[in-house]
Amino acid sequence: MGSRRSHTKSRNGCTQCKSRRIKVNKPFTSLVHFIICRASSSQQPSTPTTHPAPSHSSTTSIIGPPPNASTIPRSSGLDVIDLELLHHYTTFTYKTLPSGATSDQHEIWQIQVVQLGFQHEFLLRGILAVAALHLSYLHPRRREPLALRASTHQSIAVKALHEVLNRVDPFNCVAIFAFSCILVALTFAAPTNPALPGVQDGYQGAQKEILDWFHMVRGCNSVLQTQWGTLSRSFLAPLLHKAMTQQTAPSHDVHDSDRVTDLLRLCSSERVVQDRETANAYALAIHQLLNAYTQVSILSERKQDFVPVIFVWPIAIPQAYLKLLGERKPEAMVILAHYSALLQRLDDQWFMKGWARYLVKQIETTLGEEWQPWLCWPKEVTGV
Repeated sequence: MGSRRSHTKSRNGCTQCKSRRIKVNKPFTSLVHFIICRASSSQQPSTPTTHPAPSHSSTTSIIGPPPNASTIPRSSGLDVIDLELLHHYTTFTYKTLPSGATSDQHEIWQIQVVQLGFQHEFLLRGILAVAALHLSYLHPRRREPLALRASTHQSIAVKALHEVLNRVDPFNCVAIFAFSCILVALTFAAPTNPALPGVQDGYQGAQKEILDWFHMVRGCNSVLQTQWGTLSRSFLAPLLHKAMTQQTAPSHDVHDSDRVTDLLRLCSSERVVQDRETANAYALAIHQLLNAYTQVSILSERKQDFVPVIFVWPIAIPQAYLKLLGERKPEAMVILAHYSALLQRLDDQWFMKGWARYLVKQIETTLGEEWQPWLCWPKEVTGV
């Protein structure tokens, strides 16, 4: 992967991105804090909701040059670009999403979710945003205008979702869950994707992106617990069933399990042992990561979807670990590097390309020499 292009900073932001008039995920930041507050007020226990695996087949677009809007009278009220985006989503993008890869899920994401979007603007805007990002990935020459279009739809979607989360009910909960599934691709495929010219360089930028995503999926999951019964009877119920299914196997049969269990030595270091809460947070995060590796190993052997357990880890880890990660504690960053090695399994997906390698590279740069031995295996897996 090529090196990330440096950006000149100003008091009000990145001058290069400002000149290109591309907004970069700003609405997500405020929504993250709102969702955290909503989730913390919920008294329901957190049950992870996850997403089936994305398609591993290559996706090509039959869409040629951008439509010539001048050929359609202004009085028609048609937005040709948005029509193109909706067509692209229902033709290609839906089966590349983390929840739409398998054939039994195609009708859900190609037809039913789109129909639901016509009742909930935030979901429809999310569909158009992810389609714009996918189309920009396939057509680099159109990247800047499509990124701007995606950012516009995403901003409107987030604002609308912010209002809806104040009144989660049986009418809107299915649309919220559908949006949370699309959220993975929206977050990682945004213009901050390390495979594209960057906006935030270094571990601080990578950390913000990953923590925002963690908080978003955890918050949406917690808020939706109040409507779990409605969701379990909806057309998205198969996704919930996949989330609840756990596979078991002898530990010696789990690929790379020894790499993860070795992390438990982090909990026995002198400075960690002195703080029981910190030690417990690390231990729980490691055990959940081991469970994720176990599920991936078993499902891979059976040639079944393994993506759900990769994306469930951010929901299953304790809040105390997220706090330590936000404080850039070395042990927390080492654990994240090993999670990145699992994310590498998704590097052939258009919205995840380059992320695992980028995270490990930034963690390597941030940590001192004494921590480098802990990063040998994640670096090997991600090609750093």
